[in-house]
Amino acid sequence: MTLALDPHTVIWVLVFLVAGGVPVFIGVAGYLGVRFLEPVQQFLRDFEWTWTKAALAALGLWIFGMIFIVVIPSSWVYFASNTLNWRETRLCDISFLKNCGFWLFKLRDVFAAAGFSQPFVLLISGPDYLQKQRRRLRSESESRPIGGYR
Repeated sequence: MTLALDPHTVIWVLVFLVAGGVPVFIGVAGYLGVRFLEPVQQFLRDFEWTWTKAALAALGLWIFGMIFIVVIPSSWVYFASNTLNWRETRLCDISFLKNCGFWLFKLRDVFAAAGFSQPFVLLISGPDYLQKQRRRLRSESESRPIGGYR
């Protein structure tokens, strides 16, 4: 089942989801529907880890983390400070809000904090969720996932 929404509604929904702390891919996945769900479930069900795949996955996650946790928030702070002039010392011409730079400075930091916290949570919870889905698709029990002897 696919939803038919106009693009402006989709953009506003994604803006509100991001403002609420929901990663963008969840909103996009909800918009696209479940067309991609069956191939993903088939891949998760049939996937087997090897040392090579694990090392490449760790490298990919490290690169993802460095880009989305370090580079993008840092470049946002430089962009907001220099290009947008969101500094603490900025004065505005609004009569009731002379020192608007204080609030723009805080808003800049809120955006930066949201920018690195969402990928961090995704890197922590994403692999765990995928592993649980893999066990569920294979009908494996979670009681003793690593085996062991009593």
